[in-house]
Amino acid sequence: MKRVSMTVDSLFTLVLFTVFAVTVLFVLMSGAGVYKDTQTVMTERYQERTCLSYITAKVNHYDESGRVYIADIDGIKALAVDEQMGGLDYTTYIYCTDGEVKEIMVEKGQPFKPADGLLIVEAEKLEFVQKDNLLKVICTGESGKTAFVTLHVASGMGGDAA
Repeated sequence: MKRVSMTVDSLFTLVLFTVFAVTVLFVLMSGAGVYKDTQTVMTERYQERTCLSYITAKVNHYDESGRVYIADIDGIKALAVDEQMGGLDYTTYIYCTDGEVKEIMVEKGQPFKPADGLLIVEAEKLEFVQKDNLLKVICTGESGKTAFVTLHVASGMGGDAA
């Protein structure tokens, strides 16, 4: 009788362990699926968030009378920011070309090629809409998702309004 009791106890323990192992496996698999979905969403939104955060910081830093405005560079709308360094006037342009948001700083009034800018982040499209002292920045990432931010330019938009 003792032998049968030990076999039943061992079998019960083995079944219980198997149920526990299968349950843990299912929990891990569902957690991995949730993690993968979350990672995909985070990756998709990274481009738009990075682009908008960068531009917001730039506008806030240079928000002085007439230094922030929208410009046209060979048919490309760009955010232009003027500054003076070492007695010379410079303009920094932020724009999107060939699926990349780029930035370039040139001496004010000097020509440049949009392809020469430094890559900030990859994105499909970057738009700027100006209405009075409000600047709406719209960024469309490679995934096709769009995000925007509306900034109040306290000093007023300078340069050529677009």
